[in-house]
Amino acid sequence: MKKIFSILLFLALLLAGQASGSYWFKVIDVSPINMTPNSEANFTVAVKGLGSDGGYVQLVFKNVSQGLNISCQKIIKYVFPTGVTKFNCTVRAGDIAPGNLSFEVVSAAMGSRISKMTDYVEIEAANQSTTMRSPSAPAAKEGMAPEENATTSPSQAENVPGPGVAAALLALLLAARRR
Repeated sequence: MKKIFSILLFLALLLAGQASGSYWFKVIDVSPINMTPNSEANFTVAVKGLGSDGGYVQLVFKNVSQGLNISCQKIIKYVFPTGVTKFNCTVRAGDIAPGNLSFEVVSAAMGSRISKMTDYVEIEAANQSTTMRSPSAPAAKEGMAPEENATTSPSQAENVPGPGVAAALLALLLAARRR
């Protein structure tokens, strides 16, 4: 009887873990921005769903350098689990000196931890062309934490166990000790 009870308890805990969802969204890419003073440029922010459930994600721009104004057409979008959603945004530069300016993009969603990425805006002198940086030039993203800097493949994200697995293993351990 004890064996049957422990097996049923194990199955119930395992199913409970699968019923609860996890919300995790990560900013994975911000397109490079290269512009001149008193101009504007479009860029995209890519947010990937890494949890088992999708949700509405809002972009928040923090630590924006003085002289930059950032706006997005839709600042809140639905991100599917294991899907990538792109946000189209615009940055406007005022009358500022040439150089590199920075800002942070933060993804905020209810029930999810935040993810942030630092991106840079390269302001060129007015007499240079206003073309984008070449795709082979790496975008500077040194401001990320080591946890956020690691790349995660979709197969790794799909195999994330729910909290019920730990409870089920604990129940099995307790059932084995009672023998």
